[in-house]
Amino acid sequence: MNGNNFQDDIEEIKKTLLEADVISLFFPYFGKTVLFDIRSNETDGPAVILTDMVRSPRERIRSMEKLRPGFDDPEKMVLIPWVRYLETLIDSGIWNLVVNKLEETSYVDPQTSTDEILVKLRNLEYIELANAIKGRSYKTLWSRHEQK
Repeated sequence: MNGNNFQDDIEEIKKTLLEADVISLFFPYFGKTVLFDIRSNETDGPAVILTDMVRSPRERIRSMEKLRPGFDDPEKMVLIPWVRYLETLIDSGIWNLVVNKLEETSYVDPQTSTDEILVKLRNLEYIELANAIKGRSYKTLWSRHEQK
């Protein structure tokens, strides 16, 4: 993970998020995506979905057809890879911005739903960090030779 350093313009990210119908916030280190879909129709309201990461924007659009049947393709969808620590997502204000955006819709109890997803993401991040420390699913690129 890249730690807590930002090379992106956080204010630009926030501005883009405010304009989006669907936000796909994906975590490459553990292969998950949180979809925030503020659209609603006669039968379905806004949704927050923790799902598997996909390989391309086109594949995300196809997955949306299965996850949100009855909805057309989103007018504006933003895909954001998050390669920093999860706490940075919260500290930057991005997570709260998305939760607040949900609160402005007809979504029932967005705080509870997003808190549950945040717990799951924290667990995934913990497991991935533990795997990195223990060497599971990681390979050493170089190592110091043993001295004789």
